[in-house]
Amino acid sequence: MKAVKPTSSHDEFESLLLAELEQLRKSEKALQKMYPRLKSKPQLRSRFLEQLADMKQRTERLDGVLNPVGARQFTLPVIAAQSSVA
Repeated sequence: MKAVKPTSSHDEFESLLLAELEQLRKSEKALQKMYPRLKSKPQLRSRFLEQLADMKQRTERLDGVLNPVGARQFTLPVIAAQSSVA
C-alpha cells in the first residue's frame, strides 16, 4: 500500500484549519479571563455574550467543514440570550 503524498491544497486546508483552531483557542482564553469579572462589571455581559455567540458560530462552521453530515444532525436552533438584569 502506497502512502498518499499530501497535495498543496491539503497543506493549505491544514494550515487554515490550524489557524482557525488557534483563533478559537484565543477566544476561549479571552472568555475565560472575562468570565470572573462579570460579577463586578456587569457592563461586560453584553460583550461577553457577543463573543461567546461568535465563538459558537465559528465552532459550528468548523464542525460543519470537518463533519458535514454529523453537524447537520446535531445543530440546535440558536436561542437569543435574555438579560435577567432589571
